[in-house]
Amino acid sequence: MSSSDHESHCYIFGFGSIMNTDTHSSWLRSSGDDTVLALKGRHARILRSFGYVRRWNFRSQTGFTALGLCRPTNNGDEASDINGIIFQLPLHMLPDFDRREVGYDRVELKEGVDFQLLDREDYHGTPTNKDPTLFFDNIGTDEPVYVYIPQASSCAEADENYPLLQSYVDTVLQGCLEWGGEKLGKEFVATTDGWSSYFLNDTPSSRRPWLFRKQYTIIDRILSQAPHTHYSDRRHPEEFASAFLIKSFRGTWNIPRRNKAFVGRDKQLVAIHSKLTEQQNESIVKVVVAGMGGVGKTQITAEYCYRYYGGFYGLICWLNAEGGQNLVACYRQLMADTTDIDVKDKDAEEILTEVKARLFRSKVNWLLIFDNVEDQTILDKFLPHGSGAVQGHVIITTRVVEPSDHLLQLDCFSGEESVELLCRSAGKQNVSGAKNIQAAHELAASLGHLPLALGMAAAYMQRCDVTCSEYLYRYAKTGSALTHPALLHDYPNSVAQSLSLSLNAIKSESVEAWDILRLLSWLGPDNITKTLIRCLLNAHNSSSPSLFDGSHQESDMNFDASLAIACTGIASMAAGHAFNQRRTGMHQGVVYMTALALSATAATIFWRCTRSTSSHRIPDDGAIVDNRNNAIPTSPSARRESSNNYSPLEYEKTDEIWNILKSFSILVVRGGQGSIHRLLGEAIRAAQSKEECQRSLNICVRAMLHLWTFSSSNVETWADSEKLLEHIKSIVQHVSRGGHDSMSLQASRLSKEAAVFSAMVLNRFEEAHVSLELSLEILGGYGNKTKRHGAYLEAQSEALHELGRNFRYQGQFDRSEEVLKDALSIRKKLAHKNDVSSRQRLAETLHELGVLEVKKHQLESAELYLQQALTLRRSLDIRADPSGEVGATLHQLAAVEVQKKPPKLEKAEFLLQEALGLRMQIGQRAATLKQLARVCIRQGHLEKAGSYLAQALELYFELYGENARHINIAAVKFQLGALSCQQEQLDKAWTCFTECLQIRKSVYAYARRIDTNEYPAHLDVSAVLHELACVAFAQKRYEVADKMLRSEKELLERLNETASQPQRIHQALLTNLAWLKKCAIDRGDDEGAKMILHELSIRKKTPKRVLNDDGLQPPAAKTPDSLSIQHEAIVVRSIVRRFALASDKKRKELKRQVLASLDNLRDVALSSTSDECSKMCSVSIAFKDKTQMAMELGGDVMRSMLLQACDELRNALREQGVLVEDKVRTRR
Repeated sequence: MSSSDHESHCYIFGFGSIMNTDTHSSWLRSSGDDTVLALKGRHARILRSFGYVRRWNFRSQTGFTALGLCRPTNNGDEASDINGIIFQLPLHMLPDFDRREVGYDRVELKEGVDFQLLDREDYHGTPTNKDPTLFFDNIGTDEPVYVYIPQASSCAEADENYPLLQSYVDTVLQGCLEWGGEKLGKEFVATTDGWSSYFLNDTPSSRRPWLFRKQYTIIDRILSQAPHTHYSDRRHPEEFASAFLIKSFRGTWNIPRRNKAFVGRDKQLVAIHSKLTEQQNESIVKVVVAGMGGVGKTQITAEYCYRYYGGFYGLICWLNAEGGQNLVACYRQLMADTTDIDVKDKDAEEILTEVKARLFRSKVNWLLIFDNVEDQTILDKFLPHGSGAVQGHVIITTRVVEPSDHLLQLDCFSGEESVELLCRSAGKQNVSGAKNIQAAHELAASLGHLPLALGMAAAYMQRCDVTCSEYLYRYAKTGSALTHPALLHDYPNSVAQSLSLSLNAIKSESVEAWDILRLLSWLGPDNITKTLIRCLLNAHNSSSPSLFDGSHQESDMNFDASLAIACTGIASMAAGHAFNQRRTGMHQGVVYMTALALSATAATIFWRCTRSTSSHRIPDDGAIVDNRNNAIPTSPSARRESSNNYSPLEYEKTDEIWNILKSFSILVVRGGQGSIHRLLGEAIRAAQSKEECQRSLNICVRAMLHLWTFSSSNVETWADSEKLLEHIKSIVQHVSRGGHDSMSLQASRLSKEAAVFSAMVLNRFEEAHVSLELSLEILGGYGNKTKRHGAYLEAQSEALHELGRNFRYQGQFDRSEEVLKDALSIRKKLAHKNDVSSRQRLAETLHELGVLEVKKHQLESAELYLQQALTLRRSLDIRADPSGEVGATLHQLAAVEVQKKPPKLEKAEFLLQEALGLRMQIGQRAATLKQLARVCIRQGHLEKAGSYLAQALELYFELYGENARHINIAAVKFQLGALSCQQEQLDKAWTCFTECLQIRKSVYAYARRIDTNEYPAHLDVSAVLHELACVAFAQKRYEVADKMLRSEKELLERLNETASQPQRIHQALLTNLAWLKKCAIDRGDDEGAKMILHELSIRKKTPKRVLNDDGLQPPAAKTPDSLSIQHEAIVVRSIVRRFALASDKKRKELKRQVLASLDNLRDVALSSTSDECSKMCSVSIAFKDKTQMAMELGGDVMRSMLLQACDELRNALREQGVLVEDKVRTRR
């Protein structure tokens, strides 16, 4: 110990977790003594005469029941002896220990009266093998001995909210085993009361205790042998939640596996905790851990979690925060894993609300980790606005350094930390001896002390059984040949050189593993499975005997080339790193010189190697073939049959590759799925030549075509397809950037397939839009209709067709029509071949245009398109219609008949019945039954309609699942609501419409402004809001009806700014105002009814003129003064409205412009002398005053006041004949 022998001491009787000396170091460091790792101890026993028993009764603030001492509680119970360890504590540390034992009172003990010291032999028979220096001899006569006893207010039995935790029991019993072996452990169990059936096995991977629980076999044996411990009642987290219905979170979730080789970072760990705990006035405290990739942000954050869970936090959740969708998925899985709520029935907004509410209500300190954040502005919507009774903490890891008080910028290791990591991870035999220790110091300096590079070097040494000095020699030899033009930035050359050695070793051990690793670098970094590797291996073997070389003789030459460019830009990385260091005053000119030398060397090697690079001709006709002239199946069903045709050797080889990549720390595996660090993937990609990139991507595309089995009619293919989405998106992005023409056709079709899946199954229309635009870009860009030959035109027409359909889903009918007509133009040209498939595709686009015209209520053109499609489809052999396309067109023709005035219901019913008699997919049959029900409702056949709707709903449930949130299920719910209204079952109607609204809110969430609770701007949402209002009105719930109608009105006005259906929206607004007037009258609000009637009359009189680009058309024959004030009012109103609808950041930019424009408006109004414009002048001054008042108030009320002022000014302008429709420009 560092303390002097003459230093004054006190002594603490430890009867719980303090017996475990591993718990000492953390609070000893916080006390300012870095030299003391553990306190000296001595076996002792509190005597029965002290009058206490040991019991599980202390309620920790982190949400579990800990140990305490208490008087016997039941009549007949007696005090007992209590075993433990007395620890010697420097007297100056006693205040720190008091703070550690918050909730306990310190009570002094008298030796011989209250306790007695024991000999070590009492537990071992012979002196213990524990280090003798960790024992003290005797207690001085003037040195006090204390024990901590819980305060009565903190004591209670364990329950579902404060269970016993296995992690805490382990800590205590590990201390017993440390000091007295199994004998002390059994004595502890026997002399401890209060064991409970509320026993939560909260340890990481609780079902696999061998992974994380030290000495678990002994501990579990001790517990199981004592019936009163309730060992048999111990439950895993999901079992505990199910048994006791926990309503608040607790425990750990999704934390990465603890790194057993974690070293150093003690000061940074203390700094993180200090930053989080010193801000007592904030309900939620954030700390940002920032640094370059590979510096160890995730590792230090994970270590913080393990060190402070239990002692400080009762709940820790680890979230993948690369984007909003990833966070929503994490929250959804968190709810599924830790609660009894069925998350399948919840949309994203409901999930976020539920998680935030539980965090707010939490009774335990909680910590959220948002890992790998790219945009911190998205996090606010994922956090509660407060943390209730406890403080919430947030740690953000990111590469983006933004100076703030919450920032902890993480740098590379110190020299000592680097060497310690190598010693721990590389194997003792490889870093033993003075020579290897010296080599470790040199290697650490050469690697720039970057943890990622050090870890890879250590993994190499361990795997290949190479000493550190030998590794240093290889590293120095390899490093001179590693550089490439700038493809990575801001990284030192250490990553490149370490990775190149690992790649070299992997290739030496397995050429296939090396090849597959290079292929994996083009895919998404996560969700890597053995199935994926197996398919890549199959595609690789089908392509050629060796992926990157034509023969084994050329293999070494080409590998030299790969080494010459491995890991991307040593020169540029070194220069970039030195530049960054120079910005902080650390000029490293030598790095620049090294970089230049490396560049020259690498250029020579690369030139030598690439001269003999073999080339492979890849077909340029769009066909998907391998080098054996075997066609790769292009249909999903054929691919499903071929994707499982793997040989036993390929299964064996896959396992071998998987284990090799794991052993070199290249592949990190959690839960059967692997991940590759993004930096490594980027480096491995950049290490490939242009020709190798093309071959790699070609094989990846080929593998994805094999694995992609999505079929809209086969639900069993959906789950596997979703797992491939990110891989396909990654590959397609790389193809689009690299100009790889040889695979553009296949990549384009893959992107289109991913878009169809995103739209049809996931209802993620924005994602689908991006994928379709990328598909077109790969083919030469939108508008390029003549590229090369028929296969490209066909692929382009497919992407355009799906893009048009996707626009229709989103309510963008004009854009839908534009691209569908382009698709139609291409398909008409291709149909001249008169083959069946081209005519099918032509009919498909004619049909889609007909559906679009139905949606636009353009019945004449709709019928024309649909009849053409029907004629084409009926001209084909019925066997060529496996998807029921004829029936789908009959369905849409029936929809036309229903919408005609008067509706031709009998003809519609005949068409629908004919459609049902044909072959149809499940979804099509359900849609036709729904439409048939709609016809029956109009005919008054309500019972028959109910039967059809029940059948439709059952089919959709079979297709999507009972709890799925899909637009088709919402449509059936809507019709069920309409039917219930007809049957005067208003409660049932309200339920159906509400369920419909929840689904549509979820599906169309993309149409809602970020960070708002408003309804998505979509006509389908406005329609169901209107129906809910009508139901509430019929139930005489006028306030509810008014609220729904005003929500509908606000939504329609937003739609009016951007929608392509002004006539339909205008009519919907008139209907809405009429119902608002009825509500006001029935509520007795005569004044409100007059105001609504006034607005209604203005809207009815408003001429429907063509507007200019500003959405305005001032009338003619006005005086100069009136035109001037109207023009200025129009301009200022536009600026204010844009300000009201902008984000907080944008508002700051616009504020000065708004204030200046208001001053101009005031000046124009005051300078006007014409009587004709006096009213407009007074309205303008009032507008200016109200706007300034709203801006001074700020907050949420500002936006509503500004929009109200804009509406009042708009109405005043309309009264003077100026049409203002608030249209905004949208970008194509």
